[in-house]
This record gives sequence, C-alpha cells and structure tokens, in this order.
Amino acid sequence: MFPYSTMLEPLFWIIMGFLYTIFVISIKYWAEDFNFKLNWWNWILFSIWFIGLNIVIAGGFTLIGENETRAGLYFLGVFGTIFVLFGAGVWKLLRL
Repeated sequence: MFPYSTMLEPLFWIIMGFLYTIFVISIKYWAEDFNFKLNWWNWILFSIWFIGLNIVIAGGFTLIGENETRAGLYFLGVFGTIFVLFGAGVWKLLRL
C-alpha cells in the first residue's frame, strides 16, 4: 500500500482500528437516540451486515487495485446491491 515506507502502513492500520472502534462504540448511543431496543439477535444481524459490507468494499477495491477493474466493479455491484438490500431489511427489523 505504501511502498518503501516503514511508518505509514502501521499508522494507517492504527487509525483504521481507531475509527472502527469509535463506530462500534457509537452504535449504542445511536440506537438510544432512535429509541431502539437492541437485543442479542439484533446485534448479530447488524454485525453480519457490517462485516459483510466491509468485505465487499475491501474485496471490490482490492480487485480494482490489482488491475481487475471489471471484476471489481461487478463484485461491488452484485454483492454491494445484496448487502444494501440486506441492510434495508435489518433497518426494517430494527424499527419493529
């Protein structure tokens, strides 16, 4: 990612870990603002959606970075659409 750099790559992953941690911690406060009662199965559904969406984004852009642009765009298009629809379903379940 950062050729010939000894400092930028670990720093990048430290910042990414910090941002993910802040995001996960803030979900509780976001749910309280919308008066959601999140139980264990809501957390599991949300976690599956969030991890899957991250894998789709990482996989698609990795393919694009490896000069497989067409495959990356198909990957993002197909699986991205699936996870956006799955996210809409999870949102609908959280609203119940």
